[in-house]
Amino acid sequence: MNKTLFALIFILCNAIASAADAVDVRVSSSADEVRAGETFYVNFKFSIPKGQHIYSAEESDLGQPTAIKLSLPQGYSLKNIEFPKPEKFTALGMESLGYSRDFSVSAAVSAPENIPESSSVNIRADATWLACSDLCVPGEKSQEIPIRQIKSSASGESAGVPPDKTPLFTVLLAAFLGGAILNLMPCVFPVIGLKILSFAEGAGGSKKSALAGAFFYSLGIVASFLALSAVLLAFRSLGENLGWGFQLQNPMFTSLMAMLFFAMALSFAGVFEIGAGFAGGNVQKNDSNKPEWKKHISAIFSGVLAVLVASPCTAPFMGSAMGAALAADASNSLCFGVFAMIGLGMASPYVALSAIPALARAMPRPGAWMDILKQLLSIPLFATVIWLVWVYSNQTGNIVAILSALLILAVGARIFGMFYMPHLSRLKRALSLAAFALSAAAAVFVSYPGEISPAVEVENPAGDKAQSWSPALQEKLIKDGKNVYVDFTASWCLTCQYNKQILHSPEIMELFKKNNVVILAGDWTNKNPQITKELEKFGRAGVPLNLLYSHKDPDAPQVLPAILTKSLIIDAVDKIR
Repeated sequence: MNKTLFALIFILCNAIASAADAVDVRVSSSADEVRAGETFYVNFKFSIPKGQHIYSAEESDLGQPTAIKLSLPQGYSLKNIEFPKPEKFTALGMESLGYSRDFSVSAAVSAPENIPESSSVNIRADATWLACSDLCVPGEKSQEIPIRQIKSSASGESAGVPPDKTPLFTVLLAAFLGGAILNLMPCVFPVIGLKILSFAEGAGGSKKSALAGAFFYSLGIVASFLALSAVLLAFRSLGENLGWGFQLQNPMFTSLMAMLFFAMALSFAGVFEIGAGFAGGNVQKNDSNKPEWKKHISAIFSGVLAVLVASPCTAPFMGSAMGAALAADASNSLCFGVFAMIGLGMASPYVALSAIPALARAMPRPGAWMDILKQLLSIPLFATVIWLVWVYSNQTGNIVAILSALLILAVGARIFGMFYMPHLSRLKRALSLAAFALSAAAAVFVSYPGEISPAVEVENPAGDKAQSWSPALQEKLIKDGKNVYVDFTASWCLTCQYNKQILHSPEIMELFKKNNVVILAGDWTNKNPQITKELEKFGRAGVPLNLLYSHKDPDAPQVLPAILTKSLIIDAVDKIR
């Protein structure tokens, strides 16, 4: 008698018995309402009693595979069903795969692109399994899930846009608005100061020159966003999942940014003279004779720099747009379109300043105040360096390397500032330039992090007020009757740092204590595929992402806005009382 027949006889003989504790399955939807083209999840939460196991979804010689089936309304499609990795165990002398602890399965479902009218539909969810301990008992669960499908508010004749194009229009509009609001985020403040100098320098010039400057600045921004989207798509084609701000998850990029801003800050403070033209603000005395092409190059560089420093921030509207662009099923054209619209949105205020005469006339005329402002602008640049040093030290655990690199760079910058003078010989100027270049190369070498040891743990951004997030810990806390607040964050995300001041204020901490809310911090400072996957689940391409889970309904968490306020958190907690 072969092993397969023996196993089947064993299963049939024991199927008549009933286990003292049965496997339980809870079925729920991540959304009660869906709109055209949206993706939502049907979740199956398996609760497995101690001492029992069920089999994996894979066919094997032993045991009935666990199966999930969805019967969907017309127009809906199943994108994928995701099981967690099963465990190995031995039964009847044979090795098999399955689950002996509680776990969840998520089925991603896509709504149709065209919903003609608001109505309700049902999804039938079926699960079958075989639970074994000393005895084996087959189990099944069937449930109807009501879903209210919402006709898009922008669809129909009054909207003037065909319904199948409405989601695309909404995503692109959100991208544009998010890009415009990005200018108000703290990470972009240093570059805004540089642009003020640039506009002030051109205040007495022609409208044509101002428009040209705005055009090339916009070109630098849009080209940078398109380059970022190309990199993200290239990695996605290789099976890598990257999100917004991915470059700052690389410590070497962080150190290069720190050195760039340090050099700019030293220049603005007067250690050496490159001038604000280095970043699009032309305040040197001889700038009136500067060739137009050089002004255009500095404007383009200013746009590139603006995108680099904007990458740690996510503005309102921007998160959902990027989530749609970087979704696994998103087309390349949608990704490029969203990133281009974010760039145009970010550049739009500066284009308006250049194109509208009344706004241009409101700008102050060039004068001695610009030199004073230039020196004052070194302060936020130095502050940015401090923040980047902190990020680097969190990523590598080695603050000495980055501080040493900045010291080496400062020495080279000072030599350059002392000897690169018009009245000195050409040889001295050439040697000072070589010293600066050599110090920059040495600084890069010193700050190179190499391979980061898995033993190096990133500092918990929430300090001792939060535990580190993991799916297992989140599930355990909810099962124990706790409400869970998950803060997906990163050291390089300035919006996250602002949110943390709100989240960990005495008032909110007392509120959480009274309402049995536990905070978990998911740190995305370094690359973390588990967190990336969780962000994608909620349609996000980057942090911050703030979620509040109720133990009464753990499959439908509240998703809070990108920028927190105390009233938003209080309202969210009120809903889970």
